[in-house]
Amino acid sequence: MWARVYAFGFLSALYLDQFLWLVYLLHLGYGPVFIGLQYALMQAGRLAFDLPSSMFADHFGGRAVLVAGSLTKFLAAILFLLAGNGPGYVLAGSLVIAISLTLPSGVDLAYVRGLSERVEGGQNEAGLVRRFADYVAMQRLASLGSGILGGIIASASFSWLYIAEAIGSLMMFAAALALPRGERASLADGTAVQGPVRALRELGIPAQRAFWTLGISAAALWALSSVGTEYSQALLLGLNLHPFAISLVFAAAGGAGWLLTVWSGRLRPSARKRLLRVALWGYPVAPGVAAATPGAAWALSCATGGVVLGRGSGGAASMLLEQTIIAQAPPTARATTLSAVNTVQMGLQLILFPLLGLLSAKAGVASIFVALAFGLLAASAVLVRAVGARTGMTAPSREGTMHR
Repeated sequence: MWARVYAFGFLSALYLDQFLWLVYLLHLGYGPVFIGLQYALMQAGRLAFDLPSSMFADHFGGRAVLVAGSLTKFLAAILFLLAGNGPGYVLAGSLVIAISLTLPSGVDLAYVRGLSERVEGGQNEAGLVRRFADYVAMQRLASLGSGILGGIIASASFSWLYIAEAIGSLMMFAAALALPRGERASLADGTAVQGPVRALRELGIPAQRAFWTLGISAAALWALSSVGTEYSQALLLGLNLHPFAISLVFAAAGGAGWLLTVWSGRLRPSARKRLLRVALWGYPVAPGVAAATPGAAWALSCATGGVVLGRGSGGAASMLLEQTIIAQAPPTARATTLSAVNTVQMGLQLILFPLLGLLSAKAGVASIFVALAFGLLAASAVLVRAVGARTGMTAPSREGTMHR
């Protein structure tokens, strides 16, 4: 059973173009302004669909949503394969890929947590965290494979890259159909539970201010980090790295994130909490390193080192933050709660990407990473304090304020 779940996790994260899509569009002759518009459209689509799809999954079950996500991933690959035929294909592909990213977003993690509770038992928190970490590690491993395999294929042909992406999407569809049928989320004693809308309303009461401080700060951190990852492609390309070399840099970074994710899932709760607080500081350090000494002989080493540092520390930190949010969320609204956080993240990215593009046009690419370093420093400081103030890695009891 778990082999099927892990196979789905691997294939769902296997985006062969994830570090090369910007390079691909530049290769086709699309300019920075159009690429900024395309990225904004993609983020707008994610912003619109993320929360409704997760509420549907929480109420009716996540498996159907995961199957639909695999089909949209296939369609997006076909549209990007045709991107050279005109901007309409790129814009349509951006919207479809937004849906393909949105449908499993939060849903798969909530599905894995709920399945683990039914199999492992709700009181075995160490087992739950380990299953969760192993699933996320499979996704990190897919990112590592994407970087290497995608770079090799793109070196021969970008068309072959998107043909391979379409084949991988069909394999994801088969894996989704093989997933165990999950039950609707319910409390351990089988009593009636509120739906996701009511659960979210309860999360809005003043007693949950600390929870949303954690969630919104995490959204800001992930938004800044995600935008930094996308602009790192342009930074490395500007330092005359070949697309395959760019993919190898991100593969190395993905490998570091994968190792830390697997390791963190096997630590004691107190050690996981300490690791999270330390790893959070890697976020602001990474863009600062990447932007260091522009034009100097060692600028490339700083840029690649910053990418590896950021994705390595972020691999463990993001998994532990997601686990914390899901563990603290109401059982009947886990996907919805995580998607609410992701929606804030998407909204921030929608604003940040074009603004930083304008900043780059006026002050150079390095200015982007200076701005990101300061923003990530503020978000990390808030999160370190928030994590220290909460029990963090343990699941809440039903008597807690979140389920009253």
